[in-house]
Amino acid sequence: MNSSGTHFHPITTEDGSLSLYSEEYGQAMHTVSGAYEEALFKHVRASGVLNLDRREIHVLDVGFGIGYNVLALMEEFCRNPMGRTLEIVTLEKDPAPAVLLNGIGFDGDRGMLYEKIKRIPETGLLMEKAGSVLLLPGDARVSVRKLRASRFHAIFHDPYSPAKNPELWSVDFFRELYRTADAGCVLTTYSGALQVRSGLMEAGFTVGKAPSLGRKREGTLAAKGPLAEPLGADELARLRRDPKATPYRDETLAAGRGAGPFLTQLSRATIRRPNRMASASSTAK
Repeated sequence: MNSSGTHFHPITTEDGSLSLYSEEYGQAMHTVSGAYEEALFKHVRASGVLNLDRREIHVLDVGFGIGYNVLALMEEFCRNPMGRTLEIVTLEKDPAPAVLLNGIGFDGDRGMLYEKIKRIPETGLLMEKAGSVLLLPGDARVSVRKLRASRFHAIFHDPYSPAKNPELWSVDFFRELYRTADAGCVLTTYSGALQVRSGLMEAGFTVGKAPSLGRKREGTLAAKGPLAEPLGADELARLRRDPKATPYRDETLAAGRGAGPFLTQLSRATIRRPNRMASASSTAK
């Protein structure tokens, strides 16, 4: 515990925005290259969700953290709503305490919007003219099963890393995300780990690379449908042969971190060949 009685402490990232370091997970919530920029470029813009021509846009944010994904998405959306509405559902097991959030802020319109977003962990809901944010507290593996199928047009997958938070990186959790995704939905994540990509593919997604940001290596895009640039043949072959590509398993969606069979990656034989959508997309390219 630190002096504020919490297991978080603030750090300043290279774009000037603050992040929080979790003593429980042993890592920061964002890249040190830029916390706000990571939310904007790795999730909001990488997903392309705001380019959709829809009256209602639904986004699932896995890992509210300190609200930067929500902030970046709402700020970008409000610049040009075009008569559309934005509905965000965000999941969080361990919200940052208000005493720390109160010390984080921005200038101008972004700052005014963030002051509202910082209250979401307490109120559970934010209603704005252009849209709404609903926070579902607790274990994301439980919350996701309550969500309607084929609902979301983008999913921002932003928990702690697979090594620190494996329960949210299993094939079985990815299958639940796939179930909630609408056709054409794009899932974004900062992780480019082999086991993450193979797990997403086994869950049904078509997988490709996402751009790197600063010192952070490339992330991953995954779509419920074709991608413009899916993984190539060499990359797919590596996923099939490399033991590091064996994904986590959590069939009951209830295994505990630090124990349980899902933390032991299974043999390579359990990895299925790329799904038909990925193969078709690669061929079309």
